[in-house]
Amino acid sequence: MVNICCIGAGYVGGPSCAVIAYQCHDINVTIVDLNQARIDAWNSDELPIYEPGLDEIVFARRGKNLFFSTNVDQAIIDADLIFVSVNTPTKKSGMGAGMAADLAYIETATRRIAQVATTSKIVIEKSTVPCRTAQSMRTILEANSSKDIRFDILSNPEFLAEGTAVNDLTNPDRVLIGCLQTPEGFAAQQKLVD
Repeated sequence: MVNICCIGAGYVGGPSCAVIAYQCHDINVTIVDLNQARIDAWNSDELPIYEPGLDEIVFARRGKNLFFSTNVDQAIIDADLIFVSVNTPTKKSGMGAGMAADLAYIETATRRIAQVATTSKIVIEKSTVPCRTAQSMRTILEANSSKDIRFDILSNPEFLAEGTAVNDLTNPDRVLIGCLQTPEGFAAQQKLVD
């Protein structure tokens, strides 16, 4: 069985990975977040996000192949594929303030993956990020991990609109998966597609 970890239980990560669990019963999906209140809400009858149809999807798969946890490290260790779907707010200070994305959460999540992973992983950037973020993630992973662990980085941007997220995920008008143009990159891309 394939294990997926999604780091970030917000508006993108929660619905996106809940739909994966709903559509692929043979895949275990664990959505993790450091925010205990948010995880408690995902594990309750009052989800932290309202989207038409999302509650039915979560209630149908939660506890079967869809799990919500604050144990980020264990989810990383267990995962074959890791979605990074964390907040990317606009920078409030420094170069690019008020215009550029603040990638601090992306960098923190990526460092954690590198520090905790004990086996090779496919890491998928799902957050709204600028071009070349995958290369930055690769640099962080390679600099902070054991040399015998391989990381393949994919970019899988979301095209969700508030109020139609579940429909956008179950009936997408397009799906983009970017990868390195290498045999290993194409193999990682195919694993995500499968």
